[in-house]
Amino acid sequence: MNSTIRFDPRIHGISQQVKSLADPQSVYFEKARDVRAEYIDGGLHLYRYEDILAINRHPEVMGNGGRGGSFGQDGRLIPLEVDGPDHKKWRRLLDPMFAPKAMARLEKQIRDLARSLISEVQGDGGGDLHSMLCAPLPSQTFLGLVGAPLEDLDFFVKFKEGVVHPQGDTTEQIEANMAVAGAELLQYFDGFLKIKRGQLEDCDDLIADLLRSEVDGQPISEADLLNILFLLMFAGLDTVTASLSCVIAWLGKNPVRRQQLCDDPSLVRKAIEELMRYESPVPSGMRFPGTDVDLGGGLIVSAGEQVNAIWAAANVDPTYHVDPLRVDFDRDKSSHMTFASGAHRCLGSHLARLELRIVLEELLDLVPNFELDTDAVTYDNVAVRSVSNIVVSV
Repeated sequence: MNSTIRFDPRIHGISQQVKSLADPQSVYFEKARDVRAEYIDGGLHLYRYEDILAINRHPEVMGNGGRGGSFGQDGRLIPLEVDGPDHKKWRRLLDPMFAPKAMARLEKQIRDLARSLISEVQGDGGGDLHSMLCAPLPSQTFLGLVGAPLEDLDFFVKFKEGVVHPQGDTTEQIEANMAVAGAELLQYFDGFLKIKRGQLEDCDDLIADLLRSEVDGQPISEADLLNILFLLMFAGLDTVTASLSCVIAWLGKNPVRRQQLCDDPSLVRKAIEELMRYESPVPSGMRFPGTDVDLGGGLIVSAGEQVNAIWAAANVDPTYHVDPLRVDFDRDKSSHMTFASGAHRCLGSHLARLELRIVLEELLDLVPNFELDTDAVTYDNVAVRSVSNIVVSV
């Protein structure tokens, strides 16, 4: 069943069923258990871990780029919306910039910032951990990493909201609003990059590295550079904030499990992997098969389908996981696909894990007994799963 209607998971499909649920995991669990796959609003939803893994790893299946640009501009964002040999070429350039060793150099900076932000909460006797910690820490860290001015943070956050959470009730309205946000960012970088090129000798940051880099023996073109930066700016400013909010809210609701981490800090890394599986801050991703894909059991995904791969359902799929609705800090960390899988695995996963670990370590050290106002907590599961109004007393 192919559809000519452009499917947008922000206004179509299962995201609307779970839009504001605090615990959407039970819905995803039942889908994976009982349904396996279904069409909703013209998009083929896949729910099971092994089906999605097969789609992600198939050489003839494209990522978001299978439908062209999808974030308010016509250009394909790099590397999210490029496939095949071109994708491999760009990943060879970008992967080392976000590798564990490169990210480890940021540890002291992130830890100092986390401790400072949490100390402010501590000094105030509490506050909203979303606005006081989850939002500022990833934003300040990422702008420092890429070399963008911290004083322009409000502009970048406005752009991110306009692209990831655009206003509108229809695809046309959403795309028009994304285009406005995208145009403002491209205009910003047009001027910023001209200044940056004149300062390269004094700069040691990711944008400077890109300006000094070559691909296919040539400097990166202006268009390609903008397509990289466009993606980095909204991905780097949104998903870690969402992930932190999910983890901290869960720990706030589960003080006994939080105490388990206080008693044995060596469990923090495992806890992060398990909570990423359970919470699934990025619930889904689009895939576009270039050929028919036989997933077995009579399920054939036709070439040209708009496939909405539901990572959040795969992460609680009872046909793959043992007791998936139970949070188990000793679960195999390789058994989730929160950061996607296959060629389009998340470029920034190592940075995300580093930030999550440091924030949890500092939070459990400075304010281990914080109390969450559970009545104030608000969930939004569209585009990303995020938690706001994480009001605590310490």
